Amino acid sequence: MSQTKKNKARDIALVQKAIHGDQKAYSELMTLYWASVEKTFSLKLQSKEDVEDLSIATFSKAFDKLKSYNDSFAFSTWINTIATNTLIDFYRKNSQKTISIDDKKDDESSTMDIIDNGLDPERNLIQKQKNKHIASLVHQLKPHYRELIILRYLDELSYAEIAEKLNMPLGSVKAKLFRARNLLVQILKPQENEF
Repeated sequence: MSQTKKNKARDIALVQKAIHGDQKAYSELMTLYWASVEKTFSLKLQSKEDVEDLSIATFSKAFDKLKSYNDSFAFSTWINTIATNTLIDFYRKNSQKTISIDDKKDDESSTMDIIDNGLDPERNLIQKQKNKHIASLVHQLKPHYRELIILRYLDELSYAEIAEKLNMPLGSVKAKLFRARNLLVQILKPQENEF
């Protein structure tokens, strides 16, 4: 049996285990394909944080849709297609029309209306209340998941920094953070209408 067929058989077995809740299978799939997914983003993006966030988002999307994986294709092809689509979504979200305030056409007046997108005092208070509420929901997570969420999203540490701080393998940090995010989403879902 060729190496390609062995890898495909291994991946199909891992996917089946993951579908049935085996966390080690999730972790192993991430370990096997993280570098490939990360490379997809690092070739196109300069920010290491964006690369890491989009890599995690790719695996999150893939694991959410794992039952739809068609094993007639290689898992690597499937996950890289999801990565490409995630990158396209990222570009769409971040493409903003910009104008230069230095370029002035003859028919324009010398003033320009600039919109302040900052929060007004009422919205600022509402946002603070939402943040406080979300923080209380984060505290419903088990301590090891709570710590990961806080380190990543409040302290804004990179995955590598979290791995170093917690003395944990990078793959484990990624897999546990993925699980923590999913648990937090489950806590937040019943309260969606409050936001």
